[in-house]
Amino acid sequence: AKFMCVDISNFYLNTLLDRYEYMRIPLNVIPEVIKKAYKLDELVSDDGYVYTEIRKGMYGLPQAGRLAYLKLLDNLNSHGYVKAGLTPGLFKHKTRKTIFSLVVDDFGVKYVGKEHADHLVSVIDEHYDFITNWEGKRYIGLTFDWDSDRCKVHLLMTDYIPNALKRFKHERPSKLQHQPHA
Repeated sequence: AKFMCVDISNFYLNTLLDRYEYMRIPLNVIPEVIKKAYKLDELVSDDGYVYTEIRKGMYGLPQAGRLAYLKLLDNLNSHGYVKAGLTPGLFKHKTRKTIFSLVVDDFGVKYVGKEHADHLVSVIDEHYDFITNWEGKRYIGLTFDWDSDRCKVHLLMTDYIPNALKRFKHERPSKLQHQPHA
């Protein structure tokens, strides 16, 4: 068996909504370049808002994730991929030697025979833009270091601590301290 990863790009976007949504945007928060490009001054209402109809999924809509997931399930089911037992997010094919974990839009795929993995990739390709990682190195924020000779895998989060320190603007103290309080 081998392991590969697939990551769908812009998963929530462009999924047709089952019911349209409506939004009003105050004209004064829209940049001038956008106003000119889309001639929004002609569309502004008397109350100073631009009203818009939303027909496809976008970030911030509560139903966007659910609708995108249901569309993905329909696509997978129509090609023989079904939920595998009681484990949430675990799927298998009815006849092929493919099983995968699905976390939002990230697939961690175990396959026997590249033709089976290629089948899953072709199913995803019908509706989505995606990135494949045939070495199975990155999945849901983890880095996998495969040691196939010893049948082992090491899970790494090498950038986690440096990125967290940067994100939270943590600076090293100028004086070394071995207790929690100064």
